[in-house]
Amino acid sequence: MSVENAAHLKAHSELWRITADLWDRWEPEVKDSTGLKNQFDAARQWAEYIGSGHWPDLDLLPLGRIGPSPHIGSDRPTRLTWDEQITLMTLWTMFRSPLIFGGDLTSLDECTLNLLTNAEVLAVHRASENNREVFARGDHIAWAADVPDSADKCLALFNLGEARARVEIPFRELGVSRACVVRDLWAHQDLGPFQDSFTASLDPHAAGLYHLTPRNTF
Repeated sequence: MSVENAAHLKAHSELWRITADLWDRWEPEVKDSTGLKNQFDAARQWAEYIGSGHWPDLDLLPLGRIGPSPHIGSDRPTRLTWDEQITLMTLWTMFRSPLIFGGDLTSLDECTLNLLTNAEVLAVHRASENNREVFARGDHIAWAADVPDSADKCLALFNLGEARARVEIPFRELGVSRACVVRDLWAHQDLGPFQDSFTASLDPHAAGLYHLTPRNTF
C-alpha cells in the first residue's frame, strides 16, 4: 500500500501490508520481495499511522523452520542470524506491526519460542504509544515510544552496519531532561542509572530494546 492512501486505509481497514513479501534475508534476493534492512524505511514512513484499529503491517515473521515453498524448496531453518532475528522482533515491536508467525509451529525450537514470548517485549508491542523513529544516522537508528500514564520511555537502538559499533542517544532527544535507570528487555537485566545519555555496543545487524525510567536523584 502507498502512504498517500493512509487516510483512506485508516478509515476503511484495520490492517494493511506496506511492503513486498519479506523473506529471511538481510537484503532481498528474490524478485518482488524485500529484505529485513529495507523494512526500516517503510516503518519510518508509516509510523504516524500506527494506532488502535489501524495497523500498518511489515509482513510475517520468517523465523524458526520455514517452508516448503516454491521460492525455497524443502523446509529449512531461517537464514536470519540470531542478531538479525532480534532486530526483526525489535523493529516489529516498536512499530507495533502485527506479529504473524511465518514458520512451522510444530517444530518450534526453544530459542525461537523465547523470542516470540518475551513478556517484557510483548508489553511494549501491546501498550506503547507515540512510537517513532528518533534518528537515522548512517547505519545507526533509534526508535522510541512512550509508556502510558508514565514519564517512562521505551527505546530501541539498531546497528545496520557491517562492524560492531557503539550507538549513543542523549536523553534530551527523547524529551527527557533527567537521569534515567535503564533496563534491557531482551536480557531481563537492569543496567543501572545513566546521567545524560545511553550507549549500546551492538554487533553487526544487531539491536537492543530498553525501558527507561527518569529519576530526579539516585
